[in-house]
Amino acid sequence: MKRFLLLAICSCLGYVAQAQVVSLSDAEVSKLKKLIKLDPTVAQQWEDLLTTANQSLTATPNPADTILTEGILQGNPRKTKTWKSLEDMQKIYTLSLAFKITGEQKYLGKATDFLSAWAKGNTPMGNPINDTNLDRIIFSYDLLKSDLSKDINASVTSWLAEVASQEIKSYDKASKGAGKTHYNNWNSHRIKVVTSIAYAINNEELKSWARSAYQQQILRNLLPDGSSFDFHERDALHYHIYDVDPLLVTAITLSRDQTASAHPYTYRPATGSSLKKSIAWLIPFFTGEKTHQEWVNSKSAFDKKRADNGEKGYIAGTLFKPDEARTSIALASFFEPELLIIYQQQTKSTSKYPTWQFVLNAVKR
Repeated sequence: MKRFLLLAICSCLGYVAQAQVVSLSDAEVSKLKKLIKLDPTVAQQWEDLLTTANQSLTATPNPADTILTEGILQGNPRKTKTWKSLEDMQKIYTLSLAFKITGEQKYLGKATDFLSAWAKGNTPMGNPINDTNLDRIIFSYDLLKSDLSKDINASVTSWLAEVASQEIKSYDKASKGAGKTHYNNWNSHRIKVVTSIAYAINNEELKSWARSAYQQQILRNLLPDGSSFDFHERDALHYHIYDVDPLLVTAITLSRDQTASAHPYTYRPATGSSLKKSIAWLIPFFTGEKTHQEWVNSKSAFDKKRADNGEKGYIAGTLFKPDEARTSIALASFFEPELLIIYQQQTKSTSKYPTWQFVLNAVKR
């Protein structure tokens, strides 16, 4: 773990030369600027993001000393406090994009304040369900790293390296026990977090761990018919989605690594499972061709606790809502652009860019 941290600190010395794989390269930012000018739908989405960025200029960073969401029921003060802190994620995300699109230093200055505050104020605990919420600040750091001072780069790099270090430590511990968090949905989120950090801070050892862990997760979590371990464990498409979404984010990042030897989206271990097959398995539930009653045979006691707590959508027998799969289909369309058609049909949209994810897909391809 210390080796990862040391390498991360050293790597920040060459941060200017690092490729921006997690976020957008300079060429992709230019492509995004053109798209904003040419497409009215994209322009409107950008205006909404810019509004948030402008509102964030007067906001005070509110880093969570410890992120607490996993295993805590809705309404618990600890969870409420964490969600309030996590509002910072959208603020820094919009600030970083605003700087890159407009070039105005006020956005960079405020984004730097948020980055610094979280790097100094948050203590990583190695819980992937908590850490998965950091994806937008990792994206933002990757986008801004060539514009930040050496001191800020060192601080943020060290913090992110520690986040990844704690995640790998928790994986090692879990893999030696009788639990399932080293291959269930927890691990999908863990892999997303470590992969994003690995490429943001340009750490080769973390990249190697991420590539191997991703392939192992396809083998152990996704089944040959396209379903997932968590779908059967929780009897809920909600958890199939909770598995594939972070794996899709991971696959997009890995696919942008020009040194990768295997295409992550179509990668198949000996079992024949693949992320592409798991999306294909989900599509009929998204289109409404198939339906599913959620949670009926869930093996998780926490699912019953959430139902008893009155949390919307967790009552056994609740019919799966296709809208829940929109993010999955939007992410998968990075690899399969033709999925836009079923997305448009389901959402009753005619736009080529119905959400910001489709915009990112277009500029990243």
